[in-house]
Amino acid sequence: MKQLEESHIFMCCTKLREQAFTPIPAGYRLRCCRPEELLIWKDFPFDTPEQAEEHRPFMDAYFSQTYGEQQELFYRSCLFLCDEQDRPLCTGFLWKHYGKYTTLHWLKTKKEAEGRGLGRALLSTIFRQVGAKDYPLYLHTHADCERAMHLYTDFGFRILTEPEQIDGRPNQWQQALIYLQNKMPPAYFAALEFTVSDEESR
Repeated sequence: MKQLEESHIFMCCTKLREQAFTPIPAGYRLRCCRPEELLIWKDFPFDTPEQAEEHRPFMDAYFSQTYGEQQELFYRSCLFLCDEQDRPLCTGFLWKHYGKYTTLHWLKTKKEAEGRGLGRALLSTIFRQVGAKDYPLYLHTHADCERAMHLYTDFGFRILTEPEQIDGRPNQWQQALIYLQNKMPPAYFAALEFTVSDEESR
């Protein structure tokens, strides 16, 4: 099951469903990540300090490779949804991958803040800025992010069934479905939609 839950999934959206949008809940505010908070952002994807420490070299290398030459743009783009004590609880942002593809990067809600609607509220804020020229929108996720996948589906994202490889990673949507069928509520699983990309393999 471990291999299945780590399956790569790629999703695409050609038109957002505005009925999925929600406002930011009372008591929370949105702001950009600050340079002195880079370590907080790097640790965000991981639920324990031990996991964060283990993956620190990967996150360091990823940041350097992906954002290193555009750090000012990163800090203008990367968003934190914070509580009344200004503690970041949710993060995510849009990024032009290779300067061409509009991609959702690193949506994550802290474990202790899940269930408050923060991820949906942050995505709503992010997606309100999307214009016609920004489509299609892309994202990469894993099968074990089943709650996020339901959220993405609500906003209009569909699972890409082609090409077989995207950005150097295998498109493992078929084996991911095996995991998702066992983990998602039946109604959520049935709501998943599929599409093929008109772009060449990247």
